[in-house]
Formats: sequence, structure tokens, C-alpha cells
Amino acid sequence: MSIDTSAPTTSETSTRSRMAVLAAVLAITSVAAVAGGLLWPEPAAGGETYAYTDIAAGRELWWTLLTGLAALQVLNIPLQALATMFLVRHRGSGWATWGGALMWTGGGLQGAAVAGWAAAYFYPTDPAVDRAAGTAVVDAANNDPHLFALMVPGAAMVLLGTVLQCVGLFRSHAVPKWVPVLLLFVVASFVVPGNGVAGLLTSVPMAAGAIGLGYCAWRVTSGPAQTQR
Repeated sequence: MSIDTSAPTTSETSTRSRMAVLAAVLAITSVAAVAGGLLWPEPAAGGETYAYTDIAAGRELWWTLLTGLAALQVLNIPLQALATMFLVRHRGSGWATWGGALMWTGGGLQGAAVAGWAAAYFYPTDPAVDRAAGTAVVDAANNDPHLFALMVPGAAMVLLGTVLQCVGLFRSHAVPKWVPVLLLFVVASFVVPGNGVAGLLTSVPMAAGAIGLGYCAWRVTSGPAQTQR
């Protein structure tokens, strides 16, 4: 006796459509994040913070860039976590689930922090604000530990969550090994600067890993139907 399951059910078709959207959004946001990193300016004095003169001339670009990257992150990181949990159902699922929870939480914290960082520089550099007063506000923001209070722990949670999910992917054999290997370049991103040409050393592999992850999630739902006997 056999049951023909060659015709996809409504549920299967719906899942396939959702995974197609997930894969497309992961691809678009990953490529856009790489482009955003190339546009990210270097501070004139080095370090992690920017002076008034670094921001004032291109404040609109600065705000658009950082706010856009924050929005991309809020989309990309949770979708990576979701794709991994979708793929890792049995062996390694615990790793994938805990990693996903950390990525969702950390991505939200980091995205909010980056958007706040953009605002902290954008408003004091408004031409309507006195230059001396604007400079004082930017300097005060740079010296305030609250500026990165959410960004650092958020980034650390995303890092740890990604590592845990990669362990789950390795254990499950749900994707080719190159996918979690490329995703693990997030560890190197804590050492290599994330902006400019140097940032391509980590951003391109991470983007390729995220795109591969989305493709694998979609491919699972688009594979040939099986006949159950």
C-alpha cells in the first residue's frame, strides 16, 4: 500500500512561500549590509567615536546609513535564527533554539543602540544649533558610557547565539559545512574593523553564509515530494 504525496498540500505550499520570502529578505539585507559597511566613514582621530567635524558635513548620510543598518540588522539576525531553527529539528535543536533566543534578544538591543547612536550625533550637528554647543553635546555623548551600554552586550549576545546555532548546524548536518563556517566569521568581526575595505574580510563571508542558510531553508521546502510506503 502506498500513499501518494506528490501533490503539495496547502500547508506545504504556504511554508514554501514563507521560506522563499525569508531567503529573499536574507539575501537582500546581507548584500545591503556589506554595501553599508563600505560607506561607513572612518573617524578622523581613530577609535570608536566620532568628532563633531566628522559628522557635520555628512550628517544626513550618517543618519541614513546607521539607521538603515540598524533596520537591516533587526530583519537579518532574527531571520537567520528562524532559518536555523527551521532546518535543525532533531539533533542539535537545543543548540539552535538557545542560540536563536540570544540572537533575537541581542539583535534587538544592538539595533536599538545603533539607531540611538545615529540620533546622538545627528541632532547636535544640525546647522541651526550653535557649533560650540553642538560640539559640546557630541563630546558629552562620546564620554557617556550609556552610548554603548546596549550595543556591546547586544553584539556579544548575537556573537554567542550565532556560535551556538552553528554548533547545531554542524551536529544536524542539515546544511553543507561551508554555511556555518562562513557564519562563524562573526567571531573575527570583533577583531577586524567592520567598516571600509578591511570590513569585507568578515562581512562578505558572513553575507554569503546568511544567503546560503536562507537558500537551504527554501530548498528543503522545494525538494521533490516523497512517496511514503
